Order: sequence, then structure tokens, then C-alpha cells
Amino acid sequence: MKKIIFFQAHPDDLEFFCAHLLHYLAQKDNIYEIKIASLTKGEFSTPPHKYAHFKGERLGKIRARELIQAEKIHGIKPEHIHFFGILDQMVKFDKDTVELVRNYLYKEKPSIIFAPEPINTYYRHQDHIAIGKILYYIYDKKIIDENPKLYYFAPLNPNFYWPFAKTDISFAFKMIDIHKSQNWMMKYLKPLYIIIGKFYGRNIKGWKYAEGYRRVFYREEKHKNKKLTFLMNCLNFLALKLFPKDLSKYVPIPDHLKDNKD
Repeated sequence: MKKIIFFQAHPDDLEFFCAHLLHYLAQKDNIYEIKIASLTKGEFSTPPHKYAHFKGERLGKIRARELIQAEKIHGIKPEHIHFFGILDQMVKFDKDTVELVRNYLYKEKPSIIFAPEPINTYYRHQDHIAIGKILYYIYDKKIIDENPKLYYFAPLNPNFYWPFAKTDISFAFKMIDIHKSQNWMMKYLKPLYIIIGKFYGRNIKGWKYAEGYRRVFYREEKHKNKKLTFLMNCLNFLALKLFPKDLSKYVPIPDHLKDNKD
């Protein structure tokens, strides 16, 4: 049986980026063992005013319950969900986080990994970029012996597609709606979900919608990743301009993590 790990930075990421492929693979429980690895619990993702008092541990517990509820629909048991305990918007590409992820991978030994695209992507959230880079670094530098297949979701230059019908969009929205704490934002992103689905779907004959992924090849492998088109380069440039590289300055640091100057 092949083990597949879906890495995400926040509890609702997989619902937006790869709900259809995840659901399909989870139903093949005699072939694949699916595990979810969430770097954070999304502790700081609330509107800035009305629900600001939810931020922190309280929101983290709510979002963790929402994730468990969503994965039950896929058929994934709670014990197959792992939280790394890193604070939302604090995921760093550093020695400590690399070691944390390495230890988890050494224990699980997956055959396939899905993770956020860290380079050419339309969604340049710091947490997503960090975990994508960490996974590539671990395997490209051969920090552990295993060498699983690595796929990135949300790429601008996909080389693998998972098609879905227009009628299946309602399933993705159902999964997104389970994350009620994020409805204030997700309700505005649903039209974008449809646009992205069409953007990928135009690459598959006979389909209008698809999820896009990029199969990653390590440096020593002969195959090269698909190059960006001019349009994709323009989108990537805009993403770099619109999203700051470091979001941590916008997030309140909990008192117990602040430097003690006494």
C-alpha cells in the first residue's frame, strides 16, 4: 500500500486547492493510505475587527475541529491528521522547521507528497512558500534516504492535471463551507475557484475544469520542469508585487514568544 501525505500550511488549504484529487485517492483505501500534515492550525485568520478576540488558541481549536470534520467526508480518520504546532503565518524555512518536517517524514516514509507550490504560484503566502521549499530541500539534498514523488499544488506551470465536471464544483464548495470560521473570506474566493478551474481545465481535451499540479524533479533527475509561458510570467510578477514576502510583521506575536529583555 502506498502512503500519500498532503502537506498544508492551514486547515482549509486542501479544500480549495485539491479537494477532488484528495477525495478520489481517499476512496482507494485498499491502495493508498492518506495522511494530512498541517503546519499550523490557522490561529490568526479572522477579520481584523469583529472577531479579533477569537485569534490565537481559541481559533486554532475551532479550525482543527473543522479540518477533522472535513477529512471525515473524505474518509480520513482523525488519527491520520498531524499538526506540527507552528503558529499561523510563522512558518519559516529554517533549520528548526526543516528538522521538524524531516523527523515526520523519516517516521512516515511516504511514497508520494503533495504540498504548496513555493516558486511559480498565484498564491504567495509566506507559510505556503516556506513548506514547499522545505520539502524540496529535504529530498534534493538527500537529508533522508527516501525519495518520494513530489507534487506541488497551485502552480502557474502545471504538468499534471486532475479534471472534474462542472457538477463537481458543488462538492468542493461543500468542503470549503465546512470551514465556517473562514466563510468571511472564502465566500469571496469561490468565483476565483471557478476561474482557476477553467484556467487549468483548458489543458485537458474534453474537460472544462481541472486541478493543476506540478510534478517536481530533483536536480539529479533528467527531466526538466515545464517552463513558464509569457502569460504565466506576467501573473507570477503580479503575485510577487501584490503579496509581501514576509507576513509576520502583520501578525501579533504572543507574549510567551517575545524576547525576554529582563
